[in-house]
Amino acid sequence: MPAPVVDARGVNLHLRSGGTPLHILKDVDLALAAGEVAAIVGPSGSGKTSLLMVLSGLEQATSGHIEVAGTDITTLNEDRLAIFRREALGILFQNFHLIPSLTALENVALTLEIAHPAMAWSEISDSAAAALADVGLGNRTTHLPSALSGGEQQRVGLARAMVGRPRLLLADEPTGNLDQETGAHVIELMFGLARERGTSILLITHDP
Repeated sequence: MPAPVVDARGVNLHLRSGGTPLHILKDVDLALAAGEVAAIVGPSGSGKTSLLMVLSGLEQATSGHIEVAGTDITTLNEDRLAIFRREALGILFQNFHLIPSLTALENVALTLEIAHPAMAWSEISDSAAAALADVGLGNRTTHLPSALSGGEQQRVGLARAMVGRPRLLLADEPTGNLDQETGAHVIELMFGLARERGTSILLITHDP
């Protein structure tokens, strides 16, 4: 059997709030195979986003073993974690985190510019434009985030997460700001990644 893309065992996360200790994640075990799609469903405050943060290395687990795409991320320093995320992950944040001074095309292209500094701008631009067209924003490439609706910004974030063809896509409420038809299209795009490229997908959702 091939090694799972995500192999997390006995993961705990302790945080403090106003001096009060909080046990956010309690002995979490999770395995995710290549091309597998899994959803985390639960009430607000149950630790769903915290789990995504820990799996991406944006939050450090208090204890446990976490291996993603063959890398034990619990042993990496911040610089190595940044390289790991660049090479293996796509992340769709609930709050988008688009750079306000960059156009939609430039926001998506930035992922490839950082990951592949030797790649020609024409190739980067074409790939970014194709990713935006895939999420239905082929006519919004020159718009700044301030000129886009919340749903459009979310789709730019998805294009940015997908353009690098990641091994693992982590998505926090990917349809939360979308109408039903657009949300269904975005989900199908994500499932297409899993089918066609073998991307593993872990998403937080309240949408059945």
